[in-house]
Amino acid sequence: MKSLSRGLLALIIVSAILLFSDLSNWKISKDKLHQKLTSGAMFKLAMVHYVDSPNSEDCESGIRQALEEKKLREGIDFTLKVYNAQGDIATLNSIAESVNNETWNLVFALSTPTAQLLAKKLPKAKIVFTNVGDPLAAGLGKSFEDHLPNICGVSTMSDFDGLIKLVQTLHPGIKRVGTVFTPVEVNSVSFKSNLEIAAKKHGIKLVAVPANSATEVLDAANSLVAQRIEVFCQISDNLTGSSSAAILKVAHDSKIPYYSFVTPQMKQGAVAVCGRDYFQAGFEAGLIGVDVLSGKNPAEIPYRTVEKTNYIISLEAAQYYKILVPDQIFKTFPTLKIMKPASRK
Repeated sequence: MKSLSRGLLALIIVSAILLFSDLSNWKISKDKLHQKLTSGAMFKLAMVHYVDSPNSEDCESGIRQALEEKKLREGIDFTLKVYNAQGDIATLNSIAESVNNETWNLVFALSTPTAQLLAKKLPKAKIVFTNVGDPLAAGLGKSFEDHLPNICGVSTMSDFDGLIKLVQTLHPGIKRVGTVFTPVEVNSVSFKSNLEIAAKKHGIKLVAVPANSATEVLDAANSLVAQRIEVFCQISDNLTGSSSAAILKVAHDSKIPYYSFVTPQMKQGAVAVCGRDYFQAGFEAGLIGVDVLSGKNPAEIPYRTVEKTNYIISLEAAQYYKILVPDQIFKTFPTLKIMKPASRK
């Protein structure tokens, strides 16, 4: 009996030691988030934008919010250096070289061109992307699970079928829609192709005109009007996002309704959007970043698509373009939100 008791006691002691060891390892991993408490060191983070755009700005805000919610304070727990290439590839190359010359705990890439270039220039750095429409077309992996080992992130692939359905509901019998796309942006070409597939499925022809500069965006928009499109269904990319005001003005002046995949364009005059929530995309990327800082291997984190999509329609814009909004639209789009005209005093 004594021998049995001693064996049981030994088993309990060994189990306790193993449990304590596991808890210690877990604690060490979590404590990495607050290594400053013992070493005085701060996490060194970088963030690289390709161009100023509402999408990119919302993603940055989302990332910052995620870090704040996880109790990481800038200047105390981490430093964050923000780069912006202002839409210039040569500048983006220079930024990539500068980033490569330093050591970072984590680098955030906030566009497809940025993620592509950093993946090439920083093969050993830990990178989290967002504001990337099609990471597979961008060469960042074979699938969402089988991807480059040092990179993880959030795809903002648009809901093309959703927008086409919305347009068709508001414009019964529509046959021709138009978009401006940017041939040098992989995500733009991918988005254009996906929109064309969605439109064709619903018996609609997509007219797509290329543009490679802000000046060409305006010319492309006018070309779409000349080709007698019935509405603009403007895809989201870096160039057209930063030049959206030009397309919206052409739409407004020609009285051709403008539909978008970018929520902030509602305030610029879009009739409706079926837009991924870019703040949410940044927030989710920020949470992934915290996981990486905690010690999780990026190779073990599958790519994901942003969870939240916004359906919004502007009654003021609909009235301007003489569009009737049927009551049954809410049956097809139960989460659709109405943006009412601003009150005038």
